[in-house]
Amino acid sequence: MMYPDPITPRAFPEILSRLDYDPFHVMPDSLPAAPRVFATAAQIERARQRIQDGIRADTEGIRQLLESCRLAEPLPTYKDEGGPPDWGGPLLPWLNLAFRNALAARLTGDDRHRQRALAAMRLAADASARVSRWTGHEHNEAIAAARAYDLLAASPLNPDDDNALRGMLWLFHDGLDHLDHRACNNHNVMNATGRLAIAVALGHRQWIHDAFYGYGSPGCWRYGLIHTLRHDFLADGMQWEGSTGYHQLVLGLVCECFRMMERCGVELWRREWPQSMKDEGFDEHRGWGPKGRKSLTAAFDALLYQAFANGDYSRLHDSGEKNLRETSCWCALFNMAWEIYGDARYAWALRQINGGTAARADQPPPPWLSGHHAGLEFVRIEPRDYPDGESPFTSDRAFSLAGRHVAGCSLFPIHGAAILRADPADLKAPGIHLYWGRHWSGHRSPAALHLDIHAFGRLLTNTPFVSLGYRDPRHLTWNRTTIAHNTVTIDEAPMFPYDAEGDSIWEYDLWRDSVSDGALEAFQASPAFSAVRVSNDNVYPGVRLERSVLLTRSYLLDIYRVTADRERQMDWAVHGSADLAFDVPRGEPVDLGTRRGYRHLSRAVRQETGAEWSVLPYRAGDAEGQVRLWMRGAPGMALILATDPVPEGQELPPHPSTLLLRTRAAEATFAAIWSFGAGEPVTVAIRQHDAESLQIDVVSGQTRHAWHLPAAGEVRALHP
Repeated sequence: MMYPDPITPRAFPEILSRLDYDPFHVMPDSLPAAPRVFATAAQIERARQRIQDGIRADTEGIRQLLESCRLAEPLPTYKDEGGPPDWGGPLLPWLNLAFRNALAARLTGDDRHRQRALAAMRLAADASARVSRWTGHEHNEAIAAARAYDLLAASPLNPDDDNALRGMLWLFHDGLDHLDHRACNNHNVMNATGRLAIAVALGHRQWIHDAFYGYGSPGCWRYGLIHTLRHDFLADGMQWEGSTGYHQLVLGLVCECFRMMERCGVELWRREWPQSMKDEGFDEHRGWGPKGRKSLTAAFDALLYQAFANGDYSRLHDSGEKNLRETSCWCALFNMAWEIYGDARYAWALRQINGGTAARADQPPPPWLSGHHAGLEFVRIEPRDYPDGESPFTSDRAFSLAGRHVAGCSLFPIHGAAILRADPADLKAPGIHLYWGRHWSGHRSPAALHLDIHAFGRLLTNTPFVSLGYRDPRHLTWNRTTIAHNTVTIDEAPMFPYDAEGDSIWEYDLWRDSVSDGALEAFQASPAFSAVRVSNDNVYPGVRLERSVLLTRSYLLDIYRVTADRERQMDWAVHGSADLAFDVPRGEPVDLGTRRGYRHLSRAVRQETGAEWSVLPYRAGDAEGQVRLWMRGAPGMALILATDPVPEGQELPPHPSTLLLRTRAAEATFAAIWSFGAGEPVTVAIRQHDAESLQIDVVSGQTRHAWHLPAAGEVRALHP
């Protein structure tokens, strides 16, 4: 029996696994001749012609490819440590060498490359047969082996070699099944890409079906790529784990899979995939709905609209990418997007990646054809001249089912973030990134209502970073703490789900009988001003957090209100970038204690605030501005300056760049107004408008603004 709507593995896994079950029409009727994994024969022939024509990127590409083939060197061997490896990882040098030589053989016709590729593959096949333990993380090895075999098999192989190499690919496919990540996360997408590469190389149609629809992996169902497309790219385009870096990784893997299927005669790029509406049985997050259909373009759009005007990203949630320019670090994402969709916004992205200049054939190779891409991607990326494109920020549009870009500002309501840009046409105009999303991924930070500030063409604020990544012990005691982020910490404890202060850096709320959800209260975007208001009453029991941020061309107004069921210690924090320095007199040293996060703050000093407002001039590189801080709460409020930890091997900056406003109260309001320039200062007055709302008067130069901030609803301009 077949069903008109997609079935789930919770109900009929045996039907979902059947080769004839294909409601999304992803299965090829038959497979074309090899090669078809890395590139087709036609692509290789066009690359060969460009080399003969002397196209600069291609002549440089073939030079680097041949250099990496290392024909004059002996094949790498294992160190003699008493036997074969206990997992497949050490096979990668042989497999990469085989792949590069197999590609070089197709491009040059030089049989020495084919013989070297075969020799490396024989060594890998022999060693793989003796591997005693597979981890399931050998996707890179699987992809390299599939690419090499596919290129070699395009010409007749002798039966012994063919059997040995096909046997190795079967071993890799079986080994990948040991991966314990079987559901929504990036590891399973890496795994699926490796399995699909092997399936396409071997022409194994059932494995192609498994890679897309999932299958009954030993002990548990393993999700396929269709689940990623329907569920894990959220209804606003962001990949559910929340990090721009991991978003790029997953999108790049999906694009690689789409390319393989394209070479098999199946076009997936322009498909629309129905949004998942309920838990399929093993889901790791709650991103279901709204009902509708979405395309892969939304995932590309998310990378555009997560950026500030100059391409910088917030580095929240373990993201290693600082700027849109780095989107080529995983793969040539926007090259594929431009080739397939022809959208001028994607050409604009390529111009940014190329340093602000559109790539041309007679210029040095652009980033997507240099660096670690050199020697390979010149075969598959065919355009050499690109147009300037059009900025994505200057026109309004919806993206995916829920994302919106209005008046230069972007909203990700499912992911839980808003990016305000005061002037999207000015790369140095101020902007903010405000996060209120759910903590449904181990990569997400315990940082509800975190704020990043961008001005002068750079980030003024910082997110926690350690040099050794996940292996660094400070990842748990610094990165995974709330005080390390630009939000409010209650009673020196991290927000839920890190409140238990356990030993895992991968906590998320699915493991607990609670939720971490924040709420979007208002999103306003206009040429005159933009504002966003968010709240959360789930990350600290008995505490409601509310943050309202208003942005104009001249200043940023940040109002953070905390309401608790009893008197609590409240620390409002802002962490400046490494060279952000506040011009303040020396204060009295203060001990911030040994709790997680706090123990890493050094050189802490307490300032006497005296007046209602504390005025702090700041410098960020060559730029200057001013921040005014105000806090309403219990007597004894404190302004503390401190220094964040720095990556290993670096020295502490000369000036503290972290601000803490501290009080002990049941209710408190923290306020900051940032001015962006060293000219006439911005002044501000805050007064109670009524029992539930504030009126905020701001004077900037000769201009006076009055803002009404209600307890609920949108910010209103009272004057002018």
